[in-house]
Amino acid sequence: MTKRAQPAAKAGMEKISSILRRLRIPGPGPLHVRQIQEALAAELGEQAARDVRFASFRSGTLVLECRSAARAFEWQAFARADLAARLKTRPGLEGLAEVKFRNGSWRGHGRA
Repeated sequence: MTKRAQPAAKAGMEKISSILRRLRIPGPGPLHVRQIQEALAAELGEQAARDVRFASFRSGTLVLECRSAARAFEWQAFARADLAARLKTRPGLEGLAEVKFRNGSWRGHGRA
């Protein structure tokens, strides 16, 4: 006689929150995001930093969202290389290879 597989102790589906807790998703954690935001404020200045927000940081590419398409184009065309060079010197951003800007309007953006 062969043994059969025992059914799971709990019947039903597992909560998605418990599954997600076990996964290790690549990307910056909360501490790294805060370091990026502080570095942006220091390099761009407080006023200009209010016009951008962190979108993603993967494979050495930092993507920033700007409050307007015009601002995104301006920074992408004229300030991208200089900002990337300055941000590389900041702690936590040593692996930075490129900075990209995109339009990313959001509610309440830029309010003091």
